[in-house]
Amino acid sequence: MEAPQQELPVYQTSPNEDVVIEDQLRVLIDPSEELFKKVKSNVVSIMNKQQGECLYEIGTDSSGTPVGLNEDEYNASVENLNLIAESLSATMSLVVERYITSELKAGIFNLRSHVEDVCIDVRYAVCGNVDSGKSTLIGVLCKGRLDDGRGSMRVAIFNHKHEIETGRTSSIGQEIVGFDEHGASINTKGHHALSWGEIIEHSKKVLSFLDLAGHEKYLKTTVSGMTGNMPDYCLLLIGANMGVTRMTKEHLGLALALKIPLIVVITKIDLAPENILKQTLSDIQRILKTRGVRKIPLVIRNEEQLMTALRGVTNDRLVPIVLISNVSGENIDMLRNYLNAAPPRIHWDALYEQPPEVLIDQTYFVTGVGTVVGGTVMAGVVNANQTMLLGPDGNGHFNPVSIKTIHCKKVPVSSARAGQSGGFALRKIKRSMIRKGMVLVHPDSNPKAVWTFQADVIILFHSTTIHTNYQPVVQCMTMRQSAKITEIHEKEVLRTRDRAKVSFRFLYRPEFIKVGMRLIFREGRCKGIGIISRINLEEDLENEYS
Repeated sequence: MEAPQQELPVYQTSPNEDVVIEDQLRVLIDPSEELFKKVKSNVVSIMNKQQGECLYEIGTDSSGTPVGLNEDEYNASVENLNLIAESLSATMSLVVERYITSELKAGIFNLRSHVEDVCIDVRYAVCGNVDSGKSTLIGVLCKGRLDDGRGSMRVAIFNHKHEIETGRTSSIGQEIVGFDEHGASINTKGHHALSWGEIIEHSKKVLSFLDLAGHEKYLKTTVSGMTGNMPDYCLLLIGANMGVTRMTKEHLGLALALKIPLIVVITKIDLAPENILKQTLSDIQRILKTRGVRKIPLVIRNEEQLMTALRGVTNDRLVPIVLISNVSGENIDMLRNYLNAAPPRIHWDALYEQPPEVLIDQTYFVTGVGTVVGGTVMAGVVNANQTMLLGPDGNGHFNPVSIKTIHCKKVPVSSARAGQSGGFALRKIKRSMIRKGMVLVHPDSNPKAVWTFQADVIILFHSTTIHTNYQPVVQCMTMRQSAKITEIHEKEVLRTRDRAKVSFRFLYRPEFIKVGMRLIFREGRCKGIGIISRINLEEDLENEYS
């Protein structure tokens, strides 16, 4: 059965690009009423797509080249842009500005809505080799303090006791950083550590960091975090003293396979000798330029390079590289400014009107509350006291459940909309009946579980050949299960870098999947990626009643 495509709408427009304006450079110096409305319409369109914020360039011509304006023209443009911001109940803040010549300068400004119920959420998946400083960097960004060189910051964000003892992340940790309408960090305000609720209450933009595991034995956990939590961007951390390792390449390939924009962060630059740091930087630049990757690396060392990176923030081919130290604090503020300015990549607004759907990635039992599931809302709006269908179970059935309460980022809410992660307390259901990979869907969507499906795949690596009856582990969103290859269309065997249409059959239970979803299949070091092109409901129905 052919099913509709399931592709998340991704926003890929550069600043000032939504409405065509002939003289972009001088448009705000002394605009006519008609031109002022056209620029305002441009800003409104971008803010609607980016959850209430817009990056706007002053001193840039229509081709996107920073040309610069003199002091009077620049100030007039800034004043008129501020009038636009005020008319839209938004606050304008300077992100970066630089002098093109001694008299001409250009700048990038952030217009951020300060309407009460608007809060922008951008997710960053933080991955990289073990001991590259992932947890430490998140701790420095979230706590507003530098590390002491002995792991004081990473201890603050670990989930389990054994992680503190070993210093290695084995689960998916989550931390948030809040920014107000002026772009100032909320986490560092006040004399005490703020709770998540206080951060959310005072923030107009929240950055959610997913702390993923770096060790090879936790690779499946890292893959689950990348596929199921829908990150907007991927922070790939590389220890300057260790260089590019095999796990660095694994995580780089994972981000490329899932088409998640990359930001490379080279850490521990205070420890690495100059020649080792230079070699590490050269290695990652060479890998990014290779034929299979085809990215454009850009090292950010000053405001000019930061401006270039921000201008190409929605261009997937541009990969910023930031060199930092969590101990000395070098370039930490520059990285924080870039992360704060980056807009949401996924256009969740387009999915609000669809039937609600939640992918489950965690299950809990809370004393006094009962069974709680955690997951990401993929479409629609989920309300408290709403009845949803939970499934599929081992037989492929979906059973009605009632949602008691909802928490998003540890704050009780009445509803959760597409793009938000949350915890959902369920009535009268045992935790043992729920597993990762199940979904909560609206009864009107008439969900079906499938045993068999087809996918267009590419083999990233295999030491020999793949035949029919090969049984890899398939990971798709939060679902993970072994599946058997039942047919390889138009080919007899598959080798490394081969492309083909392949039919799979799950080995243990049916799953809820859709056409257009990306999957990763692996067995040991053998790996492949693909996109589901067809689900076979008719065949499943025949198998059920035969």
